[in-house]
Amino acid sequence: MQITLTARQLAELEDLAKQSLPNESCALLLGKESSVLEVLPIANAGLSEVSFTIPSEELLMAYHLAESKEMDVVGIFHSHPSSPAPSSTDEKYMEINPVVWLIYSTTQNRFGAWVFEDKVRQAEMVVRA
Repeated sequence: MQITLTARQLAELEDLAKQSLPNESCALLLGKESSVLEVLPIANAGLSEVSFTIPSEELLMAYHLAESKEMDVVGIFHSHPSSPAPSSTDEKYMEINPVVWLIYSTTQNRFGAWVFEDKVRQAEMVVRA
């Protein structure tokens, strides 16, 4: 499994993560197949330094927006104050949201991509021009 983004999209996500400090940031990644076409930032309703919460009504609106643009939610992004690997809470939600989870570490300044396929596995992150 992989996710494809542009360098500009990665920079946008990195900026979102840094602007959200000390809290975690979050966004939905809209696109087709594994290619991200649009980053949809969403406020972390939990205002937490160690977790993120997307209200169900915002999640539903995002899915409707994607559908209206003939796209899908192809990924979920959030930041961590530690390594760019899923937490145990992330792993629970990954199982019911089987898309690529892109995590940015605000302490290590790097991304990690993960997916749940029978278990949590690292996904390939491809950067396109």
